Amino acid sequence: MPPGVVYFQWSDRRRYESVAESELPDWTDNKMGSMVRAALWLATQVGEGNVYTKDQLRAAFPDVAQIDRRVRDLRELGWVIATNREDPQLAPNEAQFVRAGAAVWEPGVIRASRQQRQSKSLARLLEPEALRVRAFDDIRLRQAPDPEAVWGRLKDLSQPERSIILAWIAMGYRPSSSVELAWRAFRGLSEEQRQEMAVRLGELVSSELYEELPTSGGLKGAP
Repeated sequence: MPPGVVYFQWSDRRRYESVAESELPDWTDNKMGSMVRAALWLATQVGEGNVYTKDQLRAAFPDVAQIDRRVRDLRELGWVIATNREDPQLAPNEAQFVRAGAAVWEPGVIRASRQQRQSKSLARLLEPEALRVRAFDDIRLRQAPDPEAVWGRLKDLSQPERSIILAWIAMGYRPSSSVELAWRAFRGLSEEQRQEMAVRLGELVSSELYEELPTSGGLKGAP
């Protein structure tokens, strides 16, 4: 057991400290997405700093086949959830809810957070230092990886993703996606053209996300 860590017990439910319990939606509400429900479960039933098991998570969401993946998706929105990969003192079937991130149950928060992350990622890709780091990562990936680490990555994939990579293995190569083809074309542009293209793409993505965000009078298109 990691020093100072309190293990989650069903009879010991630490509440989400930064938001009053009465202000949070009910995590059992099936009208919400499974990722949002998982975030609320962590916030209200587990509590920051506590350790829970995968069995407890799956028991809480028996109707969600990929609940482990929905929890991992929260990391993209600032939620810190550690496993035995980050903390070797945790058992393979344990995870620690370290810190909450974006309030994903609030309207528009998920899209706004992802838009911000995408904008930052795109800006970093255009920096010369980032390009050098990516080149170093490509060289490092060519070195022989640890088989167990590879298996861990394969096992963490969703069923559709495992089917895709199995098809790649059978074919002996990975077909290029439309995103990869667009990326290669983008890389062929000059530095000035890349900057201009980044602005145009950012405006397009922003306009698409803005149209889907709730308006002051409620959701767009709602009666």
